[in-house]
Amino acid sequence: MSDTHQVLEIRDVAVHFNGRSGLFGRSQFVVKAVNGVSLDIAAGETVALVGESGCGKSTLSNTIVGLQQPVEGSIRIAGEEVVGARGKALNDIRRKVQMIFQDPALSLDPRSTIGAAIAEPLIVRGIARGEALKSRIAKLLTEVGLRPEHADRYPHQFSGGQRQRVVIARALALEPALVVCDEPVSALDVSVRAQILNLLVALQKRTGVAYLFVSHDLSVVRHICDRVVVMYLGRFVEIADRDTFFANPKHPYTKALMSAVPEADPRLQRSRERLILTGELPSPSNIPPGCAFHTRCPLATEICSRVRPELTSRADGSTVACHHV
Repeated sequence: MSDTHQVLEIRDVAVHFNGRSGLFGRSQFVVKAVNGVSLDIAAGETVALVGESGCGKSTLSNTIVGLQQPVEGSIRIAGEEVVGARGKALNDIRRKVQMIFQDPALSLDPRSTIGAAIAEPLIVRGIARGEALKSRIAKLLTEVGLRPEHADRYPHQFSGGQRQRVVIARALALEPALVVCDEPVSALDVSVRAQILNLLVALQKRTGVAYLFVSHDLSVVRHICDRVVVMYLGRFVEIADRDTFFANPKHPYTKALMSAVPEADPRLQRSRERLILTGELPSPSNIPPGCAFHTRCPLATEICSRVRPELTSRADGSTVACHHV
């Protein structure tokens, strides 16, 4: 029986893509973008998913919202199984999960007003029409810091931050249990990012929605998340609550990510040890044996190249996949 307090339950999810290379594409290979991950997110919780580009963050996000099918594993949203769902059952599940994409300019149809963009999911689901629809749109615009009369304007008439507010309003229109935020502030000016992050926090307190917050910026993650999940080559290598994560990162890959975050105080920046990784991120079509990170890890030993470490619980509540922690 599923725990009703868990909005998202992922169990052993794997997402693979088939590819071809060589002359006339004769050689086949498999890209293991996500390679057996499990995660729970509770109602009202924000979990950050971090890692380098190409580690599988966006693929996992797309799989959660149903844009990509896994080759194995289970995904439950508000207790309903996503994998294998079809027709009305799938549509009912999709109402419970929405997505905020990285670039708000590409998320909105330039030929439609923002009022029409927000109205579309409400009309498709048969939730509101006529005056009730107009009232719902006006309320959503007000909640994200815009004015009701903005409903008649087009996306190009807004700034990047305002467009992202529109996208947030559209994501919340169906009152979802979970919103997947895929780099929602990385395309915005630094001065606007804090406004959008504060808006997301305020909306969460008001509605109880859960967030999966995908980001490569740990300074942003620190501001908004309750827990942090670190991903490397399709697997989770460390999971911890925010305070534990930033006070005592354990996995060598996590330490390298943390050391790259700039400090506002130059004295702290100079005193902090910088851990620089050598080599390139291996291809997900040719993942190294053992610990996938061992080809770049300064602590790697012989066992790291042979035996893959599993996520193991630590005394402080974190879980880490490393032979040397």
